[in-house]
Amino acid sequence: MDRKIVFLIVLLLAAGSGWPLPAKAQEEEEKAPREVRYHIADIRITGNRKTDKDVILREMKTHVGDTVTLDMLQYDLRRIESLGLFSRVQMGAEQSEKGMVLVIDVTEQLYVIPWPIIYFNDRDYRLEKLSFGAALIHMNFRGKAENVQVAGWLGYNPGLYWSYLNPWFGGERRIFMETKFFLYRFRNKSFDIIDEKVTEKRVGASVRLGKRFTLKNSASIEFDYSQLRLDPAVPGQTLHPDGTDRVPTLRLRFIRNSRDLAWYPSRGIFLRAQYSKSGMFGDQFIDYSRLRFDFRTYFPLPRKMIFAMRFNVDLSQGILPIYDRLFFGYDYRVRGYFPIRVEGENRGLFSTELRFPLVPVRYISLENTRLGAYGKNLEFGISASFFFDAGTLWIQKRNREFYDMTTPGGEPLHPLHSGVFGLQTRPETWYRGFGFGLLFHLPYVRILRVELAYDAELNRELIFDTGVAF
Repeated sequence: MDRKIVFLIVLLLAAGSGWPLPAKAQEEEEKAPREVRYHIADIRITGNRKTDKDVILREMKTHVGDTVTLDMLQYDLRRIESLGLFSRVQMGAEQSEKGMVLVIDVTEQLYVIPWPIIYFNDRDYRLEKLSFGAALIHMNFRGKAENVQVAGWLGYNPGLYWSYLNPWFGGERRIFMETKFFLYRFRNKSFDIIDEKVTEKRVGASVRLGKRFTLKNSASIEFDYSQLRLDPAVPGQTLHPDGTDRVPTLRLRFIRNSRDLAWYPSRGIFLRAQYSKSGMFGDQFIDYSRLRFDFRTYFPLPRKMIFAMRFNVDLSQGILPIYDRLFFGYDYRVRGYFPIRVEGENRGLFSTELRFPLVPVRYISLENTRLGAYGKNLEFGISASFFFDAGTLWIQKRNREFYDMTTPGGEPLHPLHSGVFGLQTRPETWYRGFGFGLLFHLPYVRILRVELAYDAELNRELIFDTGVAF
């Protein structure tokens, strides 16, 4: 089925040589010198039947009265696209008595989506890892880019959650807020590695409050409370001796985001620095913390190529519970070792990638359908990439006793080995992989990724995934 979908996409793209170019701003960019500056007398927004115009204007560096270049307008265009509310954003210009009027035309997409949930957990395509359910998502509640979600699913790792995100309130104070309630039954990853079934039963809620200082910089504080127990109970693997951990967590987060397009950046940086503290008010059982640093940078190159690089590190302190360790083989992966499952308490990950277009992004509109405006300006294109990943995990020496355990059969649960930064649960000091792939630009999905990766021994693997790697 995957091959048929990819083949169909290729045929559609090959037949689309007559499609219009993505944006008027890009057309004008090729005709005019980059250094020419334009005075903006007014800004007019069209096509926003449901979206408040302030949602668009607040993402722009350009204001009425500014003098701008085409590069500056192109950056604004991609910032508006990054909202994820529109299938296409176009810019044009008109003359008026007062001067140039910047015209921003948006094509709104579906906002209220009854979404079927069907996926394989941990990107492990086995029937036993299947989850299925439904979600109701409103991506643009009240026309103010507020996001409301409720979802529930059964199968592997069943769960239920409700969330609400308000990205901007308080006017010029630029405050944002997010709340969430959740009820999960997750297969514990540490026991999953050795094919033992132990389930984490979690219930809890979180609230996050933050301030957006500029278009690029924001900071937030989050309080999370969860109650967890293991089923079946495993002595010594919860921090509280009664077998139920009640975990309050405080998180402080700073983000600098100057990327031009969230799901496929061509320039800018993304920096997230986060400190979390679990256990408060003198709790004698729960007391650990983690520092997370994630840095990504993107450089535009000739012929519309993009060089991207990422460095990520997580450093933990204190006695970590079995349900809050770090892993490769689940959310975080090293391509070339995609199915390898390994754990630790500290993690380092480095990636580089060179991306370039094969079939430039085009837009098509489906005529005579019930989708109406939501079937217009649907995005299609193909890019390619070459990549290199390297990652490592290690544990704190003080916690060695929690890994010196045996399985019911008497085998070591986590054999320990010396690594470059400390003790490791696998003998490999570093996992290193490389390869190449195709990235399909698709409406609503955004990016579908097919990659061929090699490990250090030149063993290959085929990877299907969504979204860019970073």
